[in-house]
Amino acid sequence: MGLGIHSVYQVTMASAATLTPVVDLGRTWTKVYLDPTGAASEVRLQASVSATGTFLQVYHPSINSSTVGANIFKIPSSVSGGLIEIPNGLRYIKVETTSPISNGLTMKLICSD
Repeated sequence: MGLGIHSVYQVTMASAATLTPVVDLGRTWTKVYLDPTGAASEVRLQASVSATGTFLQVYHPSINSSTVGANIFKIPSSVSGGLIEIPNGLRYIKVETTSPISNGLTMKLICSD
């Protein structure tokens, strides 16, 4: 059992959309997990230094690949019913899908210290 605090944030995407409104996590957290259940396509993240700033695609280093570089942080559509740890240190996040959502979608971001 964790001894730190945690918060759960709802991430809602409207029908026919591919991007959520900004989610303000209130501060940075030690661990952040996304529950992508219900997303029928690949899920990606965008982040900004402010709620009204320019949102940029989140990349991660790929040091275990044949060519060291940076790749887009993405969650395949085959992942459902689980929690994916996403890069921490981000406060303002948007969740993006690679194809439009047909009936709206609510995902969860679970943050903990």
